[in-house]
Amino acid sequence: MKHIPPNLDQLTFLEIINILLSRKISIIKSVITISIITAIISLILPKTYTSSAVLMPPSGQSEMSILSAFSETEMPFGGLISKTEEESMKLIAILKSRTIMEIIIHKFNLIEFYESDNIEDALESLTNHISFDIEEEGTLSIKAYVSTGWFHFKKEEILAREISAKIANELVNQLDIINKRLQTEQAVHQRKFLGERYERNMTELYKAEEKLKKYKENNYIISIENQTRTAIESATALRNQILINEVQKEVYSSKLKGDHPDIIALEKELKELEKKLYEIEYENKSELNSPNNRFPVLSAIPKIDADLMRLTREVNIQNTLYIYLTQQYEDAKIQEARNTPTIQLLDSAAIPIKKSSPKRLLMVLIMSIVTFISTSINVLIRATR
Repeated sequence: MKHIPPNLDQLTFLEIINILLSRKISIIKSVITISIITAIISLILPKTYTSSAVLMPPSGQSEMSILSAFSETEMPFGGLISKTEEESMKLIAILKSRTIMEIIIHKFNLIEFYESDNIEDALESLTNHISFDIEEEGTLSIKAYVSTGWFHFKKEEILAREISAKIANELVNQLDIINKRLQTEQAVHQRKFLGERYERNMTELYKAEEKLKKYKENNYIISIENQTRTAIESATALRNQILINEVQKEVYSSKLKGDHPDIIALEKELKELEKKLYEIEYENKSELNSPNNRFPVLSAIPKIDADLMRLTREVNIQNTLYIYLTQQYEDAKIQEARNTPTIQLLDSAAIPIKKSSPKRLLMVLIMSIVTFISTSINVLIRATR
C-alpha cells in the first residue's frame, strides 16, 4: 500500500523539528550563502553620512507692536501653540525657502554633485537630503544627508562626510543672515510707524494741554477744590450776615418808623449782601468772565468740574501714550541698528565619522532570518508532497 504523506497542517511540532533537522545542512548553506551575498551587496551600496547642527529653542523676539502690550492669555488661541514652538516653526519656514536652497546649491555646486539636469532637479534632490525637526527638548535639529555612489572609493567617502557638515553649517549661517535681515526690515517698518505715531501723539498731547490751559484761563481756575471751598465759605458767611441783618431789621421796625435812617441803611446793606450772594451762587451774566471773580459760581461748579475731568483725562491719556511710544520708538531704533546674531547655536555640524546607512549587520541579520524562514517552509512543503 502506497504511503500518503500528511498535510503540512497535520504535522506535530516534533515532526516539524525532525524534518528541519534532517535537512539542516541545506538550510544552513542557504542562510550562509544569502548572508554572504547580502554582506557583499552592503559593501558596494552607496554610503550615507549624516551631519547635524542643533539650535537652542528661539527666545521670543521682543515684538515692538502695540499688540505685544497684551499678554498671551488675552489673545485668542494664545495657549494652543507655545511661543518657542511658533518661533521654531518660523525658522523652519525660512530654512525651507527657495532662497536658502538655491544659495546652498550654488555654493557647493550640487547640480553637478547630484548629477541633476537643472536647478529644479537639484532642489528636489537637496530637499530629499535635508531635514528639520523640533526635538522633544524644544531644540531645533538641522540634518544634512550625503550619499556616495556605487562602487565608491575612500576619497568619495571623505568628500561625502565633509559636504554633509558644510551643508548643515551653511544652512545655519544662511538662516542667521536671512532671519537678521527680516528682523531688521521689520524693525525699519516698526520704527517708521512708531515715528509717525509718535509725531501725531506729540501734536495731540500739545492740543490737549492747550485746551485744558485755555479752559482754566477762561474760567479763572487755579485750583477747583480750593476755589470751590472758598466760594462755599463766602456764601455761608453772606447767608449768616443776611440772617443777622434781617433780625436787626425786625427789631428796628418794632421800635422805629420805616423811613428811619437806620432802617434804610440796613435795607440797603441787605440788598448788597443778597446781590453778592446771588453773584456767588448764580453770577450776573455781564460779569461772567470778569477777572474779579476769584472763584467759580456754585451753580456752575458741577459743569466746570465735569469739563475739567474730561480735559484732564484726555491729557493723561495722551501723556501715557507718549511715554509708551517714546520707549517703543527708542527700542525700534536700537533693534534696527543692532547687528548681533539672531540664532543660538548649541552644536555646530561636525564631520561624521561613521555612516548612517546602510546598516550592514542589520541587513545581514534580517536577510538571514528571512532566508531561514523561507528555506524551512520550502523544506516542510517538499516533505509533505
